[in-house]
Amino acid sequence: MDINPNHNQVTMESLERQRAMAMPRCDTPSDAPPLPVGKDYHAFFSFHGENPDYNWVKAVTRELECRGFKCCVFPRDLDAGKSLSNNIKSVLTKCLRIVTVLSSAYIKNEWSQLEMEIISLGKLEELVFIPVLIEPCDIPPFLKYYRYINATTAKETWWNAFHEQMLGNVPPLPPRKKHHVFFAHTSSDTKWVNDIVKRLENPVNSIVCCFPARDFKPGASMQESVDSAIKRSLRVVLVISKNFLANEWKKYFEKRFKQFKTIPIIISDCNLPIVLDDIVCIDARNSGTDWFKVLLRAIKEEDLNADDDTVTSTSQFIREEVIFTPAAEPMASLSTTSFI
Repeated sequence: MDINPNHNQVTMESLERQRAMAMPRCDTPSDAPPLPVGKDYHAFFSFHGENPDYNWVKAVTRELECRGFKCCVFPRDLDAGKSLSNNIKSVLTKCLRIVTVLSSAYIKNEWSQLEMEIISLGKLEELVFIPVLIEPCDIPPFLKYYRYINATTAKETWWNAFHEQMLGNVPPLPPRKKHHVFFAHTSSDTKWVNDIVKRLENPVNSIVCCFPARDFKPGASMQESVDSAIKRSLRVVLVISKNFLANEWKKYFEKRFKQFKTIPIIISDCNLPIVLDDIVCIDARNSGTDWFKVLLRAIKEEDLNADDDTVTSTSQFIREEVIFTPAAEPMASLSTTSFI
């Protein structure tokens, strides 16, 4: 798109941005997804700091915040003890999304500073951008492959699409629930679980996890911590390995696993307990399969396709007393069970 050389003139776009301040405060109940550990904001707004752009941002963030979203807006949320550069770097690590409010003035001024800090941060793959066009202008090459919101027209034509991108595809947490999933595992599998938690809590997925090594309170008994985690989580992911079955499974889960929603995931060869017969299990031993996608679908409660090549019944292996080995019988991503 071409930059409008008369961007200071009163246009329909600038009038629309000024009229945005007249948007009434919404009475809609909070629908913002929960923030994962380490994230303080749902979105950081990067924009030109003068009107009409500033008025547009104030109106939009006002509506988002009354819906429960936490927005970072400069200069309101600046840390006075830090430079602008350090403020931006700090916020980029604490927000789920970056809303870039595109106008001619923004491209000429603020964008270059944000682009420089993003590049220096070196974590581009962890950042989620929502470019919003509020007037005709050149879209930076950095953002040209992103889907952008065209907000140059009336609010009713673009708000729903913008709101959906802010929500992401994250299942809501009901009252009294703090996590989407609690990972039940043995200590020797901590690194494997830590890597999966990082992928799930990435802004692209935004799944809130309970991870014992990080989230259990020092000084509390293990039994109390497990009970609390189960109570405050929508689902329990059982990370199944030989050590887990010999220790944590017998201590905390064997006699009660049918009392809660579980997702069993097999990460090493082992004989499954008979109680897991005919329960769908995710087989994560083969890195070449799409087991992570299946895990994500299970967490979000999407229906699992029975004829998916990642799903297999565990019962045949249990009855034949076969230890799962990908070389002998490559089970794509699942086995058949549901968890407590």
